[in-house]
Order: sequence, then structure tokens, then C-alpha cells
Amino acid sequence: MKAGKIDIGNLKELILDQISTSNQDVLVRPKIGEDSAVIDFGEFVAVMSTDPITGVKEGMGNLAVNVACNDIAANGAKAIGIQQALLVPPSTSEEEIIAIIKDINQAAQKLEIDILGGHTEVTDIVDKPLVVCTAIGKTTKEKYITSSGAKVGDDIVVTKWTGLEGTAILANDYYESLLNLGVSDELLQAGQALSQELSVMAEGLLSAEFGVSAMHDVTEGGLYGSVFEMSIAAECGFIIEEDLVPLHKATKAIAEKLEINPYHLIGSGMMIITTACGQELVKELKSEGIKATIIGKITKSDRIIKKEKEEIKLTNAPQDELWRFLAEN
Repeated sequence: MKAGKIDIGNLKELILDQISTSNQDVLVRPKIGEDSAVIDFGEFVAVMSTDPITGVKEGMGNLAVNVACNDIAANGAKAIGIQQALLVPPSTSEEEIIAIIKDINQAAQKLEIDILGGHTEVTDIVDKPLVVCTAIGKTTKEKYITSSGAKVGDDIVVTKWTGLEGTAILANDYYESLLNLGVSDELLQAGQALSQELSVMAEGLLSAEFGVSAMHDVTEGGLYGSVFEMSIAAECGFIIEEDLVPLHKATKAIAEKLEINPYHLIGSGMMIITTACGQELVKELKSEGIKATIIGKITKSDRIIKKEKEEIKLTNAPQDELWRFLAEN
């Protein structure tokens, strides 16, 4: 099997079809396009999500916390805390473990959440550190949002830039190589700084309060992969105008030099939001200092990317470009 997130077809066959359900308190269950569980606690619901961080050299603690909490935000819930599992190979020094934990703690402090516990183990099963975070949050039963709520005719709004997370990873881990390829130090520093833009908590909570129909944070497969997953969950289609998708200048430069598609690049830090009132939501987000752009519409069936001279119909979620790059280099 290819490294990276299991594709949608295999995910259903290998994982989802093997899971049984019985507890009526679980309001949102495992499903393609839904990254969190929602559990009924009366007036409130608990929202839970788990994510690992692999294939990263720098800032893995920061990524682990934000990626897990972003799933909570996509349900319109406020994160309360995280539990962490840290597996490291025997070659890992005590100083390296401390650095990872400090990175996790710093990210948690920035989000104003607690580290609730977890597990730390030295094992030769892994050959590099592996961090897994489980985030938990809460909201009221009336206010939680899902990916499956998108409606035909909704505007598709995105925040920040496409490929944000992948840009930060590449700018940090391949700085010297990119510098030698001709990407300027200024752009690489701008790309590295995107690691501070990974959270979508602010836009998730604002959008839930605004009353949107659906949200989904961008992760593996990039913007197009995440919109595809969202459309599977909502049983709908979409049309996206590629020229409208916000592309950071650092992402553009790195993508051109490494010959990667930025719209398929892992993108934590960007939230996909659907609403019948796109212009009003964009105005609200911008008033809070959050970059937001309308890039397309939810449609009945076909999944289309509209480029300058052609239209491409997506039939599958694309492979993530970071994983493809890592496999080839």
C-alpha cells in the first residue's frame, strides 16, 4: 500500500465496513468526511478526534495539537484539552523528548487548552518519533456542525491559504535544498512562519455562531481532497474556480520548484465552510482578522475544478503531494 492516508475506497472496505454501532448517545459516527465523534451529554455534546503526526522533522508537537483540535473546531466546538501518545525509538535522547513535550505544551497554551494525560514509550517498533493527539471539546446540542450538512446552492468559503501546513513543513525541513533551488530566504522564512497559522479554532467557533451548514478542515489531499471528502459526506457535488483559491507567495514558489500541486498539498490551517450567505460570512471573518474567500458552490452531483481554459471532473480524492514528494525524495 502507498504511504499516507488510506484512500476513500480502501477506507470504507478495510475500516468502516468492519465497525459495528450500538450506542444511541453517539450522534456522529465514523464516516468518510467526518473526522470527529459527537457524543450526547444532554444539553451539551462532547466532540472527540484523534490524529497522528508522521513524516515531519520540525515542530511535530505543534502540528499534533493543532491538527487534532482543528477537527474539533470543524464541528463548531471549543477544545478543552488533549491527550498525547508519544512513541520514540531507543536512539532518542532525553533532550529530544523534552523538546517535543515543550512544543506540545506551547501549542496547548496558545490554544488555551490543557494536556489531560497520555502515554510515553521508548520502542524499537518506530525508527523516528511518533506523536498521536486525541482532542476533546464541547458545544451545545443545538450548535454542533458536521461535514454532511452542506446544501446545494451553498457558497464554499475557505480561510487563509491552500497548502498552508505543507508549505510550513517543506520550508522548515527542506530549507537548504529549496534555497539551492532558487527560493529566496525571505519566502522560505514566510513559509516557515505559516506554522503559526495552523489553528482554525477562531473561524470554526465564529462560523458555528454565524450558523453555517457545514465545515471541514483541510488535511491530507489538500483543499481538493478535503472538499471531495466533504461532498461524499453530504452526498453532493461542487464547482471550484481555481483562480479564486488563495495561494500564498511562499507556497507558489515552493510548489513550482518542487513540481508539486499546491491544491493537493496537506493544508491544516485552512477551513472549508459552506453557507447560503457567503458574502456575509466573509465579512464577519474579515472583521475578526481572518482571511476568507468564496471559491465556489455546492452543486447536486458533479465534482468540478474550473481552470482558466478547462474544467476537470474529480472522480477520486487526490493523493497528498507531501507524501508523494517524500516517497520520491
